Amino acid sequence: MKKLLVRIIKKIKKSFTKQNKIFQNRSQKISQLREQKKSDVERWECNEQLFEDWNERTKILGDYIHSHSRIIEFGAGNMFLKDYLKNYEIYTPSDVVKRFEETVVCDLNETLTINLLDYNTVVFSGVLEYVYDVDKVFAQFNTEIKQIVMSYCCSDIVKLTREKNGWLSDYTYAQLVQIFEKYNYKIEDYKEWRQQSIFNLIKKP
Repeated sequence: MKKLLVRIIKKIKKSFTKQNKIFQNRSQKISQLREQKKSDVERWECNEQLFEDWNERTKILGDYIHSHSRIIEFGAGNMFLKDYLKNYEIYTPSDVVKRFEETVVCDLNETLTINLLDYNTVVFSGVLEYVYDVDKVFAQFNTEIKQIVMSYCCSDIVKLTREKNGWLSDYTYAQLVQIFEKYNYKIEDYKEWRQQSIFNLIKKP
C-alpha cells in the first residue's frame, strides 16, 4: 500500500512539473509575441487546442443571433456554430489558419482584408483575448454590421494569469464597454459563462 502511494505521489509531481513547464514556455512565448505584436499562429495550427466544451459557449452566442442573418464568424475553429444554427442567409467561417476549404484566413492583429459589405452579423467566440487592439477591429466595421455577439475574459472578472493562457490582451469590462459605446453599440444582453463575459451587441439607430 505504501509503495502504491509513493508511486501515485511521484506521478502527480511529474504531471505537475510537466504542466508548470508548459505554462512557463507559453508565458515566455507570449512575452515575445507581445513585443512583436504578432499572433500565435503556431498554437492554432494544432487542432488539439480546440476543446469540445467550448461548444457550450458557442450555443449561448448562437441563441442571440437573429434569424436570417448574414454571419461572419472570426475564430471559427471547428465551425460548430454553422451546424448549430438553423435559420441564416450567409455563414462565413474565418480563422488565423485554414482548417477547412471554406475557411477564410484572417489575422485580426492585421488590417482586415475581408469585404464585410455582405454581412450584418459578426461573431467572436473566445478569440478577442488573442487580439491586441479590439478598438482597431471595431473601427473597421461598416454601418451594415447591426449585431455583434462575442465572448471575452475580462481581466477584472477572470483572475487568471493571462500569459499562461496565451492571451494577448487584458481589457477590463469597463474598457470594453467604452469601445462598444464609441462605435455606437448597446449591450442588448449580457451573461457570464465560466466567468467569461458574453455580450449581445446591437447597433443603435
